[in-house]
Amino acid sequence: MRENQIKSPPRNIGSSNTASVLKFINAELNTPQNKVLLGLGLATAVGIIGYTTYVRHKYEQLGYYLALKEDGQTEFIKKTSNWEK
Repeated sequence: MRENQIKSPPRNIGSSNTASVLKFINAELNTPQNKVLLGLGLATAVGIIGYTTYVRHKYEQLGYYLALKEDGQTEFIKKTSNWEK
């Protein structure tokens, strides 16, 4: 072997071009985002959270409160006075 010839490093996974393999395995990273679906998903999530908050607020206005039962479940119970029992 000549003195001026440069040895090439051994071929392994670290020295190979893995970009095409990664593009094939995880194609989601290379596709453009669908802003319409992103907007619909965000609007749906905000709508669900808003509706849940609205219903809970309405129950509290009607005189209900969230109580913890003995078995660990929660339940909305109508507020009653101790004098009325």
